[in-house]
Amino acid sequence: MKSPNLRTQLVLASGLVWLYSLGVGASYWRQSRAHGRLEAAFHQGLAVLSSLPRLRDELRRVDQSGDQYLLSGQPAWLERREESLDRVREALRELEESSTDPRDRATIAEADRRLTAYLAERSPWISRRRAGRLSPADASRATRRARELDAVAEPLNELKNVNVADLRARRLETEEASRSALRLILLAGAAAAAFVAIMLSRALIGPVATLRENARKWTLGKPWDFPPPRGAGPEVSDLHETMGEMAKRLNAQFEREAELGKLKGSLVSMASHEFNNALSVLGTTVNLLKQTESAKPEGRRADYYLIVETNLRSLSLATRNLLDLGLLESGRFAVRPHRADLGLVLSAAAKALQPLHERKGLRFTLAVPEGTPPAKADPEALVMVATNLVGNAVKYAPEGGRVDAGVSVEADGRLRVYVADDGIGIAPEDREAILTGHRTEQGRQTAPGFGVGLVLVKKILDAHGARLEIEGAPGKGSRFSFTLPPWTGAGDDLFT
Repeated sequence: MKSPNLRTQLVLASGLVWLYSLGVGASYWRQSRAHGRLEAAFHQGLAVLSSLPRLRDELRRVDQSGDQYLLSGQPAWLERREESLDRVREALRELEESSTDPRDRATIAEADRRLTAYLAERSPWISRRRAGRLSPADASRATRRARELDAVAEPLNELKNVNVADLRARRLETEEASRSALRLILLAGAAAAAFVAIMLSRALIGPVATLRENARKWTLGKPWDFPPPRGAGPEVSDLHETMGEMAKRLNAQFEREAELGKLKGSLVSMASHEFNNALSVLGTTVNLLKQTESAKPEGRRADYYLIVETNLRSLSLATRNLLDLGLLESGRFAVRPHRADLGLVLSAAAKALQPLHERKGLRFTLAVPEGTPPAKADPEALVMVATNLVGNAVKYAPEGGRVDAGVSVEADGRLRVYVADDGIGIAPEDREAILTGHRTEQGRQTAPGFGVGLVLVKKILDAHGARLEIEGAPGKGSRFSFTLPPWTGAGDDLFT
């Protein structure tokens, strides 16, 4: 089944949000209705409760006015009784009209019936008082024998209790309605969130995560042969195809660059080889010229020989670096660790570069403590490393400066080889860059070169499992060092 596109899913999500909003609105409407009913019941109950004290007062006035009339016979008390009685009946009528609960209406009707009975009991005594046939003794006896007012007020007290209980019940009902509305909103929100999460996970998050894992598994030069993510929409499927096309373009570019790299390596190797042959011929010729001298060259003639030998060594070192780097990159340079005397390695590098540091008048010191154990390394490869490190120190040290090389034994038994100078130094932020062939501006101004030497050093040390450590600061010199394990077994002593 084809998955819907993102636009369709967005429409579905919008519809879900609309349904959620509708549910929230319905919940709010239900809650509003419950609050409305509670408010109406509250006003009704308040009206009943507020009228009950006044109704009881009027009933007492009816009773008291009747008693005073029976005792005094004054018509004013009778008028007051009639006025109070009219207010009582009006209040009962209003209560009956405002009441919607059948229980309230029944209670009001019972109160009216008891009031009628009360009036019927008092009516014969009032009629005798009007006719003048009621003696004071009979009047006193009539007031004592009259039905008490509490019988009439009793239904009104019950009406009060009923309204108070009704208000409490309505309040609980409203609270329950609010809780139900909240539960409905939470459930609807949770359902909407779960639905949207499932939709996003199936159509977007899951397929994109699959694409990410495929991109991590893919390597340059390999085909993009991953199947499209399951359940992906058209947009994610298009992205999968686009990534496949991009992989094809990258592979094509990679192949072109690999071919160019091979061609460049071949050209550099061939040119370096021919250049190295020419330098060997020049070096041999210089040595033959020196041997044909009748006496040891002195003065300007000796200086000329030193200049030629120094430049031949510099060119030979650069050419050798290019040749060795080409061998490393092509995989034809193999590191074979065995017993290596680090003192002899450093001595060989120093001897090869002696014309260079003598020409600059450098103070060169070599410190290899007596009894220093041999290292487990490839001696020939280490000569390249030492020659490049010492060559750089000589190159960047000032005229009359200092270059120190040596070996020290670490606390864990490893052997640390170091080369230090008091030259231009290296800033901390440039230490990683110079290991990739980058040259600093100050370095380019101080000495010519291509930055190949440190690249070669890093590759050889990487093959030994060692790391080149760089210390120093601009204007305070530099110190390059690395550690090697000591030789612990028997092996060929090819370098000693």
